[in-house]
Amino acid sequence: MPFNITIPEIQISADSVFIYGYFLCIAMLAIVLPLISYSRKKVPAINWHRNGRVSTDALNVFDLLGLAIFFCIYAVFLLDYLTPAEVDEKGNPVQIHITPLILAVGIIVQLVPPMLVAVMLKARGVRIRDFLGLDWKHARYLWVITPGGVILAYMFLFFIEYHGYSGWLEEQFGSDAKLQETVKTYQEANAITVRIMIAVSAILVAPIAEEIVFRGYIYTTTKRFSGRIFATLLSSLLFGIVHFNITALIPLIVLAFILALAYELSGSLWAPISIHALFNAGQILFQEVKFH
Repeated sequence: MPFNITIPEIQISADSVFIYGYFLCIAMLAIVLPLISYSRKKVPAINWHRNGRVSTDALNVFDLLGLAIFFCIYAVFLLDYLTPAEVDEKGNPVQIHITPLILAVGIIVQLVPPMLVAVMLKARGVRIRDFLGLDWKHARYLWVITPGGVILAYMFLFFIEYHGYSGWLEEQFGSDAKLQETVKTYQEANAITVRIMIAVSAILVAPIAEEIVFRGYIYTTTKRFSGRIFATLLSSLLFGIVHFNITALIPLIVLAFILALAYELSGSLWAPISIHALFNAGQILFQEVKFH
């Protein structure tokens, strides 16, 4: 006799994705990274960390502490994201009006992690310009890598959107599938000063700050104790998660893959910085055309 089995739907929230994703990153760091590092010690011929153009020679065991520090910083960001918004007497979320002062504070906060990277490296006498490949001699392929990376990122966006990505997000996450906070703020901003500051932050400050931290330090340090593939997986997953936007999660992870690839192909952080900046500029331009 035939019978039916009803499988209850499992509803997962965006918050759960970020929490589980973050702890997956911790598990990768705490379990997988030591295993790979141990296997390399047992088989000296394995030199994955020396492949590619991104050098890891300036890094040592001290930088594992550096990785732990950044994971703690992003844990604080995660807790702040999960903190319920303030509500008024009627139970409605309190609307915060974005001012130039608030944006200026936000820019300063963005600059703290890369400044920490600089302090940790300079304390050991590492020349940051050489470590990040910032000399222009390393950037001779930018004219090919930069447009190629941006085109690849947007091709992926168009591909998933054509196949119903937005509809799938709405179906899976409902109201959680909302715009990234920066994009929403930009759309709602009326003051030209606010809009200019958001654009400057997105096109100049964020690409430089985030690339120094994620590709320049987290990726490179992880590569030092594992290899390019694992370092790309870990840094890209963390990069997508800490933006705390379920709509942008998959595109940001793929963008991070492209940025890591560009870094390895060029050996210069200018490559991921320029791709990141142009990608964000395209997003700002899209918002201008669509809503103004």
